[in-house]
Amino acid sequence: MKREYFDTPEQLFVVRSDAQHGVPVDAINAACLRAEAVLLLLSGQFSGQAEYGRFADHVIFNALWDVQGTLEQVRTLVSFAAGTTTPKAEGEDQ
Repeated sequence: MKREYFDTPEQLFVVRSDAQHGVPVDAINAACLRAEAVLLLLSGQFSGQAEYGRFADHVIFNALWDVQGTLEQVRTLVSFAAGTTTPKAEGEDQ
């Protein structure tokens, strides 16, 4: 028997059953913006101009882990979109 582990938020993340079908553009955009913000903050650590010192390794690790989790959320949203949209048949109006 396969045992499920739920030790990260991404493993528990699901799209709500009452979510509107289609591509959740706003949710995907929000997740991408959050990941980008973390990466921008983190990149300042490697510019050689960190005026307040360098973050501890565990802080950098957790920031990267956050981005990885956010990407998993984006994958879940994209999978939902792929499962709830249908391609238009040839000749259908766009």
